[in-house]
Amino acid sequence: MPGAIRLSELKVGAIINTSSGGCDLDSEQKMINILNAAGIVGSRAWCGGAKEIDRSFAEAAEQQLQVLIVLGGDGTIRTAAEACAKKGTYLIPLPGGTMNMLPRALYGETSWEEALRNALAAPSAKILSAGRIVNKHFFIAAIVGAPALWAEPREALREGDIVDAIEKGSVAFQHMFETKVQYLISEEIKGEAEAMALICPLISQEMSNWEQALEAAVIDVESAAEVIGLASTAAFGKWRDDRNILLTKTKRVDVQSSNDIPAMLDGETVNLGRRAEIDFVSRAVNVIVPAK
Repeated sequence: MPGAIRLSELKVGAIINTSSGGCDLDSEQKMINILNAAGIVGSRAWCGGAKEIDRSFAEAAEQQLQVLIVLGGDGTIRTAAEACAKKGTYLIPLPGGTMNMLPRALYGETSWEEALRNALAAPSAKILSAGRIVNKHFFIAAIVGAPALWAEPREALREGDIVDAIEKGSVAFQHMFETKVQYLISEEIKGEAEAMALICPLISQEMSNWEQALEAAVIDVESAAEVIGLASTAAFGKWRDDRNILLTKTKRVDVQSSNDIPAMLDGETVNLGRRAEIDFVSRAVNVIVPAK
C-alpha cells in the first residue's frame, strides 16, 4: 500500500473532537473547504465534544471509509489509529490537542490546516509499526510506571488550571515512590526500576523506520526532579546522556508490580493493572503523509 495515492477516488470522512482544545465548531467548515479545494468532495464529517466522540466513531465505522481524518487530542488520535488498524483504513491524524505526539512526528510543528493541506497536495501512504500493550496500541512511545502520572498535571499547568495541577501532582508524587516496575526483556536483561519507556522506530534516534523492534529504556531515577524531567522529555528521546538510563532493543517486554501500573501511551494515561506484556507490531496502521 505504500506510495502515492489518489484521494479523490476514495471515500473520505473526518472526526473532529472540539473538547481537545485545539479546534472548535468552526473547524468542520474549515476542513471541508480545504478538502474541496483539493478536489475531495462529498466527504462526511462528525464534529462535537467528548460526549459525542463515541457515537462519531461508531457512525464513521458504519460508513466503510477508506480514509479517516481525525482532528483531536492524543487520546482521540490513538483511538482512531486503532480503529484504522483493524479495518485497513488510511489515517490522517491532525494536531488538535496539546501534546500532538503522532501529528508532530508525521508532519512537524505546524497547524492542523497546514498539515492537512500538505498531506492532500502530494499524498503518500506510509506504514507505521507500533507497540501493543493490553490490547492497546502506541505509535510513538509508552512510558510505563509512575512518571507517566506526571503527564496530566503537566497538561493542567499548560492550560492554566493550577488547582487541578496541584491535585494531580500530589497523586503522581505519592505513586512515584510506591510503584516499582519489575521488567523482563531477556534472561540477561531483567530487574526493577522506577519506569520503562518503549520507543517506536518512527521517532527513535537510534533506529531506522525499517527496524523491527522497540527501543526500550530502563529508567532508575534518584530524585523526584529527575522523574519529572523524564516524564516531560522521555517520549522524544532526549535522555540518552542520562547516567540512569539503560537502552536496548527488543520485540517484547514483560512488566509487573505489586501495585497497579500507570502508563502513558502516546500522551494518554492508562492503567495496565499489575502485569502486562508489551509487544512490537511491524505493520500496524497506514497513514497519509506528504510525498518526499
